[in-house]
Amino acid sequence: MVNPAGRRRVRKRKSRGEKNGFRLSILGIAIAAAILLGYLTARFVIGPIIGYNADESPIKVTEQDDKSQDKNDKEDKNDEEAQKTAAVPEKGYALQFGAFSSREAAEELSRALKEKGIDTEIVEADSVFKVITPVADQKEDTLKALEDVKDKDVKDVFIASFG
Repeated sequence: MVNPAGRRRVRKRKSRGEKNGFRLSILGIAIAAAILLGYLTARFVIGPIIGYNADESPIKVTEQDDKSQDKNDKEDKNDEEAQKTAAVPEKGYALQFGAFSSREAAEELSRALKEKGIDTEIVEADSVFKVITPVADQKEDTLKALEDVKDKDVKDVFIASFG
C-alpha cells in the first residue's frame, strides 16, 4: 500500500516473546481461577452435602450422661480385660497405633499390644476407635515412648497431637 506521501507502510512484527507472554498470563489466570473455583465448590457445596464443617475441628468430644457412664463402669468392673473408651483428650501427645470403625478390632489390637508390654487405651472420636498410649503433656515424653515401642517390634505407629 502506498500512502499519499508515496511511502509504503510496513507492519511491525511482534517477537515470539511478546506473543507468548500474553498467552502465559492468560494461562496463569485460568489456573488460578480453576483452583479458586475448586476450593469454593469443595467448601461450600460438597462439604455441606457430606456433612463436613470446615469451621469445626474434626475431633469431637462425646459427652456421656450419668446413666451411660454408670453402665460403662459396671461393664468395666464385670470384665477385667475390657478396654475403657475415653473421651478425646483436650491437650497433649500420644502414640497412635491404629484407627478402626469397630470397637472389636480396636480391642484386638489393644490386647496384642498389652501382650508386648505396651499400655494402651481406646478413644472414640466421630465413630472411629483409636488405639493410643496414655496422653503426655510434653512431646519429649512421647518421643521417648516411641523409642521404647520401636524396641518391641511394633509397626505403623505415629505421634498424634491433641488440642
